[in-house]
Amino acid sequence: TRLITNKNIQVGDRILGTPSSGIHANGISLVIKRALSLPEQFLTKLPNGNTLGEEALIPTCSYVRLIGALLNAEIPLPALLPATGGGVAKIAFDKRPFTYRVHTWATVPLLFQFLRELGVSLYDCLTTFNWGIGYYIFVPPYEVERTMQAAEKAGCDLMEIGRVEDGRRKVVFEPENIVLPPPGE
Repeated sequence: TRLITNKNIQVGDRILGTPSSGIHANGISLVIKRALSLPEQFLTKLPNGNTLGEEALIPTCSYVRLIGALLNAEIPLPALLPATGGGVAKIAFDKRPFTYRVHTWATVPLLFQFLRELGVSLYDCLTTFNWGIGYYIFVPPYEVERTMQAAEKAGCDLMEIGRVEDGRRKVVFEPENIVLPPPGE
């Protein structure tokens, strides 16, 4: 009875994000390729004491409790979007001419920071990995506070990361001053 599609996204909607637990399978081929080029491969120690392999195998978060809480609170949800495949650029998944302006971001997981140290470009990271956000939730601006409260009550972290604007289809990632094309372009 409450089908959620991207058809209800509108200019002014806010983009909320919930932190990821790590890679979530985004770009795992790139992680494997880089790991195999290292002398200790997946046994390479990271600054937190874990190995690269341990960081790559951190289980994906489940967002069921969060989405259930939002549905139970009867919050209008123009779109829900798992942050898998396409990296941060995936935010521009809707084919209509919207610009998605990202003004705030989560802490970037250590595994992604390590890949940057190995020479993976920031652009490639932003178009490949979830970069620290596991799930995107689009809500009307007047529902941001209620959405945040419902998430907190369910024990889930949620932050406002951006907004939908009129304009050419792209993601403007202000934290790094980079413009990302939509997936597949």
